[in-house]
Amino acid sequence: MSSKSINVVESVISPISYDQFFDEFFGQKPLVLTEENAARLKLAGENPRQQLLSDFKRYAPTLTSHSRSPKGPAPTPRAVDDADAFYALINEYFSGGYTIRIPEVTELSDALTRFTRSLEVQTQSEVGVVVFWSEAGAAAPIHYDDVDVIVVQLEGTKRWFISKDRPVYPNKWKFAGETPPQMKDYHTVDVKPGDLIYIPRGTAHTVQSTSESIHIAIGFVPVTIRDAINAALDHYSDLNKPVRMGLGSRADCLTANTDQQRVMEQIREHLGGLSDACKADDFIKAALSRRKTRMIRDLPKLPSGKVVGSLDLHTRVKHHPLAICEITVTEQIVDFCQPGEQILIHLGARESVEFIANTDEFRVKDIPGGLEDAVKLALAQRFLQSGFLVLAD
Repeated sequence: MSSKSINVVESVISPISYDQFFDEFFGQKPLVLTEENAARLKLAGENPRQQLLSDFKRYAPTLTSHSRSPKGPAPTPRAVDDADAFYALINEYFSGGYTIRIPEVTELSDALTRFTRSLEVQTQSEVGVVVFWSEAGAAAPIHYDDVDVIVVQLEGTKRWFISKDRPVYPNKWKFAGETPPQMKDYHTVDVKPGDLIYIPRGTAHTVQSTSESIHIAIGFVPVTIRDAINAALDHYSDLNKPVRMGLGSRADCLTANTDQQRVMEQIREHLGGLSDACKADDFIKAALSRRKTRMIRDLPKLPSGKVVGSLDLHTRVKHHPLAICEITVTEQIVDFCQPGEQILIHLGARESVEFIANTDEFRVKDIPGGLEDAVKLALAQRFLQSGFLVLAD
């Protein structure tokens, strides 16, 4: 899916190229795209407002909000009976000076779902999508996000104020004594439907709605050096039982101040062991592969596909549009990991499984590996059932 995912990402960030985005802007500086782009205009569907309101059962109880100058306490998110009641609830927030935030809207449209999955493939990190819906005049406090954000304006207009300072790359937790960010020097950007802004994490900004406005914020963090070191530590722990054992000689060693010297020695010993292990490229590659496996397994499960009773060797199947996988081969098993599921397969089917993972569309009889026809059919059925494959016809 890698080349396809590059094309999907590039269609949204056009007219700049995929390489230009990651070479010149990603993690370095904001990007503003105001050229017409059909893919961006339809990223959240033909009528995102109507789609949001029609999904009132899902979204109304999940609302959060923010305001630079609230007129009172924010309303309480709650279940509503229909789309009109949902819009009435939204207007309660507006009356108090609040912008509403609707989380977890990745499935707002097929195009948005494909775009977020493509970002996940390329950055090897989970992507989230949030809708911000504001009335004219609403403003956000000056802040920065702990994720990189791609903003696409869906309806109305907004004015953004984006700091010219370099991003600070924050951790996801707050530092002790951290104060709100300041903006002494900034860019001012006016956006309309279809415009895109990319803001690296840790870049101070604020926004004002110049009309009733809806935009989506697509947030993600690439694999950081810290993530890679943690992956190496996780892999080292898998291979070394002592690292998985308790610190010190008793469970209360940190609060009882017992065995302090032993604690220090254990930490230094195993940090040294991890450092030695990381001298081997294969160890680091395996650690990063296992990290990717865990990331994929934590993604939402693919919808279960159709199990076809009349499946035959000439049936054409193809990858689900959101298919992504990582294969780990051990001395005993082939571990096929896809979103929300781990499938363990006999080692003798390795060639067949790798073919299924790497071939976008094929006939069942094309599966290689010297398998009997009945086994090919069973393997195809299993991947149809998991949702990784769908019928091509």
